[in-house]
Amino acid sequence: MSTRPSRPLLVRLGDVESAGATGGRLRDVAVARGRVPRLITAPLGTFCVDTDDRVHAITYDDGPDPVQTPPILDVLARWGARATFFVLADAVRRHPDVAARIVADGHELALHGQDHRSLLTLSDREAITAVRGAKDLVEDVVGTPVRLYRPPYGAHTLRQAVGLRRLGLDLTLWSGDAVDWLDGEVATIAERAAASVFPGSILLLHDTRADPETIRPGERLPAFDRAAVLERLLARTRGAGFREVTAGELVERHRRVVSIARQRMVRP
Repeated sequence: MSTRPSRPLLVRLGDVESAGATGGRLRDVAVARGRVPRLITAPLGTFCVDTDDRVHAITYDDGPDPVQTPPILDVLARWGARATFFVLADAVRRHPDVAARIVADGHELALHGQDHRSLLTLSDREAITAVRGAKDLVEDVVGTPVRLYRPPYGAHTLRQAVGLRRLGLDLTLWSGDAVDWLDGEVATIAERAAASVFPGSILLLHDTRADPETIRPGERLPAFDRAAVLERLLARTRGAGFREVTAGELVERHRRVVSIARQRMVRP
């Protein structure tokens, strides 16, 4: 097992996305391996980790959802797989039993915010206050500490990132996704998810869509079977020799790949 080095790799966001899309390894991507000061790297988001081990993290955003989340948990239990759920505090308040089951089943509970508002619509002070309140609520409901945070849309300012670190939260993003916030065929969505998996990847999935008001003309809200997508994904990745760990375990055991992701730090 690799140990976590003192300095992360700094990589452009586009490079990480390319690595995931092609199934390439991070050592094949042009990365800055020089010395990166801690003051700069501390608030940057982790997109994946640098490893040759065939491990990856499956993560879910926007829940818990009383309809969609339990079947996903059932599939994970059948495969003996663990995942990380980035939850919304408002949803945890409405469905504490589902949140409690996530923890009881041995999965990692992480924070996605109070609701699905972009942090870029808030001042830096307002954003940190909202995240602090969401963290307190979730921890009070489930009785376990929350260590990881993923902002809605992956969007945040540098000052917000620094404030999140001061709250004890580790900014954790993703290296690939299945575009499962839109409707589609189970096989197609599962194939997109599987194509995003590589050693050290962090896969973004959703157990519901928390921002239906943002649907665009011509788009359809998700109506596919999310548990069926996961079933197909696990069959593909296990067949390729991959095993799942939580996002927290992934970043603790391997060198992080971080990015400034400047396009996500611009206020609308």
